[in-house]
Amino acid sequence: MISTFLAVTGLAISAADDPTHSIPFDLSSGRPVIELTVNGQGPYPFVFDTGASGAMIRSDMVEELGLEITGTGQVGSPAGGEPVEVEYTMLESVDLGGAQAGNIRSIIIDFGDPGQMGSVGVIGPNAFAGHGRVAFDFSRNRVEIGGAMHHGEGASWMDFSATAPIIEIPLTIGDVTVPVHIDTGNPSVLNFPKDRIDDLPLAGPLQVVGEARTIDRVMQIMGAPIDAVARVGDAEIPLSDITGFPLPFANMGSGALRGLYLEIDWSEQRFAISGTAEPANPRRRIMRRAPEE
Repeated sequence: MISTFLAVTGLAISAADDPTHSIPFDLSSGRPVIELTVNGQGPYPFVFDTGASGAMIRSDMVEELGLEITGTGQVGSPAGGEPVEVEYTMLESVDLGGAQAGNIRSIIIDFGDPGQMGSVGVIGPNAFAGHGRVAFDFSRNRVEIGGAMHHGEGASWMDFSATAPIIEIPLTIGDVTVPVHIDTGNPSVLNFPKDRIDDLPLAGPLQVVGEARTIDRVMQIMGAPIDAVARVGDAEIPLSDITGFPLPFANMGSGALRGLYLEIDWSEQRFAISGTAEPANPRRRIMRRAPEE
């Protein structure tokens, strides 16, 4: 599986020779937004999204950067439904605080209001897999690429699953355990499988609290108050409310990661997460989710 990641980046660097590239990210949109240089131009604001398996870029940026259409394909949403035809382009080189990668295929798609999203594109951390390590430090609002591991061998390292490079890990609330996708491109705290939410110790009734738009549909968001602690790996996330989606897995967003440290070890195909979170709920609005290839 790691050979696939390296093929995406077109770059392989020995961890011993690669220094730590420490880059700040902006959370004002609820998502970690980094400054990315593309093909020597920019930098431009991109969401650094663990829920993305590649890259996406807005159509107006394709024109600004002078990019070429390299092909077409179909993408669908994690909720299923009819796939949508899209065009692709190639990002020949990207630079994130000195960490470089290249030959990254990018979907051309207008995924929402760039002012609201705070970005003109989305890129997944697997684009930098060739550096061996990518970490999100949500206590300092920084991304770290390359360098030595923060977590030791005593940490609860989790092997990549079949969803890789999407990070999936068991999440436990009380007696209920479900798989959860760690999705930094989602500004909310925790979206739970709708058919399991009644199994949780809710502190009030479920009611409609908003909508989420995927690439092919609008889904109703159901929410309820809860007084519980979610546990993933070596991390604890105190919860005061929870929302439900019609998906078979939970989705944990950047709102749940505040204060936590997430580290991805691409060389060993594993990851670790630790700390005690200080969850931050975004102002409720329609959340536009990224497509899946």
